Amino acid sequence: MVETMAAGEHPPDLEAHTAPAQSAPSLLQRWNQNVSTKYTDLICLLLCMNTGLCDSSAYNAWSCFLAMQTGNTIFLGLGASGQPTSKPWGWLKSLVSIASFFIGALIFSNVTRRAGARRRSTLFISFMVQAILIVIAVALIEADLIPHTSDDMNLTGGPLFLELIPIALLAFQSAGSITSSRSLGFNEIPAVVLTSVYFDVASDPKLTDVPTTNPKRNRRIGGVVMLLIGAIAGGWLGRSSGGMQSALWMAAGFKFLIGFTWLVWKGEEPAAKV
Repeated sequence: MVETMAAGEHPPDLEAHTAPAQSAPSLLQRWNQNVSTKYTDLICLLLCMNTGLCDSSAYNAWSCFLAMQTGNTIFLGLGASGQPTSKPWGWLKSLVSIASFFIGALIFSNVTRRAGARRRSTLFISFMVQAILIVIAVALIEADLIPHTSDDMNLTGGPLFLELIPIALLAFQSAGSITSSRSLGFNEIPAVVLTSVYFDVASDPKLTDVPTTNPKRNRRIGGVVMLLIGAIAGGWLGRSSGGMQSALWMAAGFKFLIGFTWLVWKGEEPAAKV
């Protein structure tokens, strides 16, 4: 039997039971919002190119690396026997780079973990810090306070070892790149090292699969290519009239660009309520 409404009874207000439209997040909410990880692998690939730019420039100038600490560890080991004889203080530069990178990794990883590794504000501030450290280092070089060319008498280690200052700053900020790529969940992208990536690509059972079915392989190969492009660009820029400074200015520009990109990046979608 169909129930009828009593006289004078109004029909139910359906609009009152309709879920309100979701309003756009406020600026404060966006600032504290996690970013969506969709397409952030492209940013991690750009970080690989930045590593190539910085490391090729540093090796040309000071015979050490800023991010690839495997090479620095070998140089440090050679220093125990006083080799290579042409670079008697090479081990000290490598030691400073390793220590600075380690401290940078310790600070970046712990601070971002506590602040929210994928939070928009955390990523923005992290990349601003990285960019500013590069700017400070390249500004010291631009002011001719730091030996950085083969014509500099103190290139292999002067009495003040001033080149250790930019090495420390640049190695410290390099740790921020791998912290970000790990925080975003792309461990396969080689932000700082390639040896394990070469192995992972070669041993991949799906190496020959079409690109759409093996994104991790695509990212690994893309990271290698981008790092190589960065190294090539760093080498040519080092030979230009701008010298290694032009490569480092470019690296700082990329970090600033990435930092501001996080401000407009799409936020993470809220989990659906069950």
